[in-house]
Amino acid sequence: MDFYDNFPHWLRAFLEYLEHEREASPLTIEAYEGDLVDLYRILKSEGLVLEGSHDDLKVLRRYLEVLSGELMANDGRMKASSIGRKLAAVRSFVKFLVKREVFSFNAARLVRTPKSEKRLPNVVSERTMADILSPPVREGGAGGTPRAARSQFEMLRDQAVIELLYSSGLRRSELCSIDMQDLDRSAGTVRVTGKGSKQRVVPIGAKAIEAIGGYLQERSGRIIPIEDRNALFLLKNGKRLTPRMVYYIVSNTFAHASDVPRAHPHMLRHTAATHLLDHGADLRAVKDILGHESLRTTQRYTHLTVDRLKSVYDKAHPRSGRE
Repeated sequence: MDFYDNFPHWLRAFLEYLEHEREASPLTIEAYEGDLVDLYRILKSEGLVLEGSHDDLKVLRRYLEVLSGELMANDGRMKASSIGRKLAAVRSFVKFLVKREVFSFNAARLVRTPKSEKRLPNVVSERTMADILSPPVREGGAGGTPRAARSQFEMLRDQAVIELLYSSGLRRSELCSIDMQDLDRSAGTVRVTGKGSKQRVVPIGAKAIEAIGGYLQERSGRIIPIEDRNALFLLKNGKRLTPRMVYYIVSNTFAHASDVPRAHPHMLRHTAATHLLDHGADLRAVKDILGHESLRTTQRYTHLTVDRLKSVYDKAHPRSGRE
């Protein structure tokens, strides 16, 4: 059994298994593929192979050593959380090969996951969100692209995108997948497809509904061909909005916000969850809005809320003991 010759066939079979049997999302499949291609690249560069035996334990430990020593594009080392994600992909892959009786032993399950650094989610303050979203619509949100470079259609679309991300805590892939029939403006809800192709109905705030209405009115007056008429959000060329463009919209909107060092779409998901809890929302309700499988995932936002309360208390209470 030649590991290098068989690897492409095994990988293809594994990805098909993820798609058809596990019903994994395209983004999940893409991530698994990238992680396993990295495994192949490193093992080949080190002259190592996996055989489906206990000896694979040494091979995988060397693989992790190489990963942890590699420099990233920003000249930094790979984070423990990223290494852990790659190891999880390898575990699933080898488990699949054992299940298909290609391998007889899954040594990957014996490899310890690196301890990841505990980081609190990046959250935008309510004041900054109010400034960013206050009418009238401003170019690039907090001072992004100048007026001459952006059409009215793009301005209204971007405003609606930011409002909806903040209002409902959607993932950018979920936002891009929304079709016109998924939106119910009268009920104030939108149906989205989340991880594992699971659908849920999410509430939308009045401001987001108003922003979407303004965008749709502008869209209806456009004369360019619309490639996907089902899509709620479009690029200026008439195609469905892409996750990459959502990233650009968010980073451009917050470009000059002094308290937002690195803006990204998931930041608005963190912000929506934290602000909901700050104002007394039930934890289980927030879990359902975000589409989390486990309540434990949602609970990390409670730490932000508690830290915020403690900070306010320390500054305001005369007997807090803080100068």
